[in-house]
Amino acid sequence: MITPSKFISFEQSILSRLPVMRVDAKTISIRDLYALTADHFSAIDEFLYALDVLYILDKINIDFESESVEYVN
Repeated sequence: MITPSKFISFEQSILSRLPVMRVDAKTISIRDLYALTADHFSAIDEFLYALDVLYILDKINIDFESESVEYVN
């Protein structure tokens, strides 16, 4: 489900949903980001996987104190 394979198409993978996670704001709360992008995910776990992938790729920083996402680039 996270990465494409011969059984999982690119469209079904989390990688295809990463572009919808991009917003205009430099910093946004996790709750607001989910509200903006929830239509693109079948469940919240897919949203969390997408956040994990962006964090691993060093595209976002997650502040758990303020429950916000900051875009790095």
